[in-house]
Amino acid sequence: MRGGSLLLACVVLGALCVLPTLAQESYRLEALQTTPIGLAESIAKALQPAGARLLSGERKTIAELWLRKEIPLKATAIEVGYGALAEGTLVGALNFPEGGSDFRGQTIAPGVYTLRFERIPQDGNHLGAAPESNFLLLCPAAADHDLDAAFGFESLVELSRKASGTNHPAPLMLMTVSEEGEFPGIETNDVGHVALRMKTSSKALTWDDAKDFPLALVLVGRAE
Repeated sequence: MRGGSLLLACVVLGALCVLPTLAQESYRLEALQTTPIGLAESIAKALQPAGARLLSGERKTIAELWLRKEIPLKATAIEVGYGALAEGTLVGALNFPEGGSDFRGQTIAPGVYTLRFERIPQDGNHLGAAPESNFLLLCPAAADHDLDAAFGFESLVELSRKASGTNHPAPLMLMTVSEEGEFPGIETNDVGHVALRMKTSSKALTWDDAKDFPLALVLVGRAE
């Protein structure tokens, strides 16, 4: 097993917290019309101009999310989905105005972070460790300068450690997107994780046209 794989596996070991059953009604969204400050120019220009803010019932900002205008998919991709994303792909950016936490429960300092895709290896050491195997790793915007930088597993984990300030990367889980619901919107799973649903475009080099790419990023809930 790769050393970084063991670190990422620690994200999802143990029982999952159960949030209130009315979680969806406890949160609300606001539209954002400006992109975050502090991103590298190439990354900022690649983002959709509109984002979404997730707030608690007390109107405290949990996080603000922007997606890439068009997400590049693997050349071999046949259809849209998390499985069509290549390791390390820049998917979007996230701002924690008041600080936040990742899916592992690690404290994340206030600030702007890039979001790059990573998948938990589905081998004997990781299979079944989480309800989902797809994650976006938080990376400090100040340390992530190249929109299309190529990352291997170890190099991406190392970059994400700068967001957590620990020996572990800083992951946020991608939830399976239900067929019903608006974009942007709020989605929960059967263990009470709360995700922000958003949609953008995606395209593989072999496709003639871009296709919609929906995703749901868990911003409330964690593994213990």
